[in-house]
Order: sequence, then C-alpha cells, then structure tokens
Amino acid sequence: MFERLLRIRYLAVVIVLVASLHAIGFLVMGVAHAIRAYAHIAQGHMGGGEVRPGLEMLQSLDSMLIALVLVVTAAGIAKIFLVADTREEQKLPGWLRLHSFHELEVLIWESILLAMLIAALPLIAEGVTHPEWIMLVLPSCILVLAVSLHFVRRKE
Repeated sequence: MFERLLRIRYLAVVIVLVASLHAIGFLVMGVAHAIRAYAHIAQGHMGGGEVRPGLEMLQSLDSMLIALVLVVTAAGIAKIFLVADTREEQKLPGWLRLHSFHELEVLIWESILLAMLIAALPLIAEGVTHPEWIMLVLPSCILVLAVSLHFVRRKE
C-alpha cells in the first residue's frame, strides 16, 4: 500500500513539466509584448494616442513575472517531492532550499503578490483616462493577500 503512495509522487513530474511549459509560454508572450513596445518607440510613438508603449512594457513585465511565478512553483514542487539528496540541496539557490510545503506556499504567495502588483499597474494606468469602479478590485485583492501573508508569517 505504501509503495503505491510513493508512485503517486511521480505526478509531481507531470506538474513540474506542465508548469515549466506554461512558464515558457508566458515568457514568449512577454518578449512579444516587449518587442512590440520597442517597435512602437522606434517608430516615434511615445504614447498619448492609440499606441501606448509604456502599457505594453508593463504587460510584458507582467507576463514575465507570471512566468517567474510558474518557475518558482515548478522548482519548489520538484524540490519538495523529487529531490531528496542533501548534497544536491547545497547547489540550489537560497530561496529554493525549502524543507516543507508551508515554506513553498509562502514563497509562491510572495511571487503571486508581486505578479498581481505588476498586473495592476497597467489597469491603473488605463483607468486614469477611463476611471471605473472595477479598478479598485485588484488593488483590494492585493491588500487582502498582503495582510493575510503578514499574519501567516507572524505565526512563524
């Protein structure tokens, strides 16, 4: 029975591979946004009209940070479920030396907060010209997640 449960841990390999594939996809999308933004800048469009290269740069950064969250998730899951050798752990960066699922949860939480903050910037920048009540939803979610992360860390 216990051996069957140990085989289930290899589902983590599938999760790591799919998360890594998603990360590559978001990275490609981020690079595409950045290339488009710099092409607009090279053409002399500095914003103010239909073309806003600053927003495209923020969307590029947003996509790249989502890719980073997925990389952190994949690396953390691989570390917790697949890497057992402590000698291998010495080669890992300090932020990836996780020993429990709770540490991975906090690391992912922090990464998601950063990605949400960057995602909110284009919405707020667009909302300056067309203000709507929906602009307050994402910053409110960020505040709630940050406060709850504070209380989770305070328990430690």
